[in-house]
Amino acid sequence: MAKKNVVTKTDEPSQVIGSQISITTQEDRFQSPIPSPEVIKNYEILVPGTAKRLIDLAIEESLHRRTIESNTNQANISAQRKQGEIASYQTRAVFRSDLLGQVAGTIVSLSCIGGAVYLGLQNHEVAAAALCAIPLAAVIQALRGRKAAERRQDK
Repeated sequence: MAKKNVVTKTDEPSQVIGSQISITTQEDRFQSPIPSPEVIKNYEILVPGTAKRLIDLAIEESLHRRTIESNTNQANISAQRKQGEIASYQTRAVFRSDLLGQVAGTIVSLSCIGGAVYLGLQNHEVAAAALCAIPLAAVIQALRGRKAAERRQDK
């Protein structure tokens, strides 16, 4: 982040002109992580070696900032990768669950139909009809549930 160094100089002392006061100021703005060359020169005159230390500090800060930005980017990449892995795992889990439900539903339906055929052959038509109603009701419920879910998504 660039810092703003503001130097304010007063060229002349305040002058009273009538009942007004006139003040002349000069403001120099220099945007940089280190002070302006004039300021560095003045620091160097006052404390020898200051210019090199200021430049070294600016370089160290720049390297530190880049390291932090790089670490932040790596952390973001890692987090996005992890989110992708979690989403993939959840998708596989839902698929397995759906597949298991379909297999179980098929087994139950075929068992009911087989039982209904057997009961029908044994002259138990009412029980056979009741047993056939189970898979029929399951299919109707599955279709109704799918349509209800589609309506909720459309809203």
